[in-house]
Amino acid sequence: MKTKRTLFSIVAFLSVFWISILLGFNTSLHKKADEQVNENSNIYTDNKAYITSFEARLNALSNNYGSVASISDRLYKSDKFDTDSQTDPHPPIEELEAQEESVESADISAISTIKRLAMFIDEASLTEEDIIHDKETNILPSVYSDIGISIASSYVNIRDEATTESKINGKLYKDSAARILDEVGDWYYIESGSVKGYIMTNYIKTGIPDEELIEKYGRLRISVNTDGLNVRENPNLESDKLTVIYNNEIYPVIDLNDEWIKVDITDDRIIGYVSRDYVELLVDFEKAVSKEEEEELRKLQEEERIKKETEVKYRDEVDYTQDELKLLASLVHAEAGNQSYEGKLAVANIVLNRVKSRKYPNTIKAVIYQPGQFTVANSGSLAKQLDKYESYSSKSQLLTIKAAKAALSGANNIGSRLYFNAYKSAVNKGYDRKKNSVKIEDHLFW
Repeated sequence: MKTKRTLFSIVAFLSVFWISILLGFNTSLHKKADEQVNENSNIYTDNKAYITSFEARLNALSNNYGSVASISDRLYKSDKFDTDSQTDPHPPIEELEAQEESVESADISAISTIKRLAMFIDEASLTEEDIIHDKETNILPSVYSDIGISIASSYVNIRDEATTESKINGKLYKDSAARILDEVGDWYYIESGSVKGYIMTNYIKTGIPDEELIEKYGRLRISVNTDGLNVRENPNLESDKLTVIYNNEIYPVIDLNDEWIKVDITDDRIIGYVSRDYVELLVDFEKAVSKEEEEELRKLQEEERIKKETEVKYRDEVDYTQDELKLLASLVHAEAGNQSYEGKLAVANIVLNRVKSRKYPNTIKAVIYQPGQFTVANSGSLAKQLDKYESYSSKSQLLTIKAAKAALSGANNIGSRLYFNAYKSAVNKGYDRKKNSVKIEDHLFW
């Protein structure tokens, strides 16, 4: 009997202890939750939608579980612990053990419910900055985040070291792109094309959105990834087939839509549509130019310019006598006997341009023998060629006569230029810096 009373006392003590603790915790939780809600109300006074959402979620929770106090009540009030309903003041040991298990089960359930409520309140207390940050973390990173664009008025030098005293490795022209590898003070270490080096940061624009970068600075091309792709007149399968392009061939893009790409088949002078499913889109940017590449480019451009400017054009024929032909051909051979047909034709036209110019005499003979103009006229070289003229028979001599006749007939490959000199001598005198100067073999014309 004494043992039963002892056990009953222990159970009663534990019951009162746990109920007191849990009721106190719930009261504290009530207070904290109220404080948190009040704090959140202050934070979100301008966000009515958020407050409405929060209140709705809180009401929903209350509807499901009642108030915080009623949750505790339902978890811990039972017939076995309601003293008004107990009939046996001394329950058996088995029943006491069952009661202890019931207490433990209720305890676990209460803690679980409180944790869920705490998580809800914690979620509700998120600040606007937290929400924005969470959204930002879901944004996909830029594919071209390390790409910068030159905003120099013409070009910016790429230097070997981060100083303006360092040697120049190349140039990044306006609107050209560079990959930024590192930042050193006021300098970017970049790579563009075949060039690596340093550029001052104020000449590079960064942070450009991908779409703007591609649209404004990029060039779209396609690479065919199937062996035999039809190019159609219009963007549909029923349209006429214009041509066929093949695997790994690359063509510029004119326009894009969801399923079709408008492309320029340059070699065939065809513009048509290809299915987007069978090509890979490529994006190209203008790249930096190294010193070596720039020199090579300059040479190519100069050759192209000379080719264009020395292209033979025709003007009115010149009335001439055989003596004038003989004199002109002899001068040409004395000045350019070892040059090609183009070189000979150019020298002949220098004489004729002077005849047409108001700055010089208006006859071939007067122009050729004008003092201080053609050195061969005073050195005896012209006289020797005049003596040999009737016996001209070599390939070079016959080519000279052909060039002189062509010039008299209106063929002109130097435009209105009036001067020429041996190339090296002309360069030493700075004539190569004249805008209209062109080099034809060993002579410079301007």
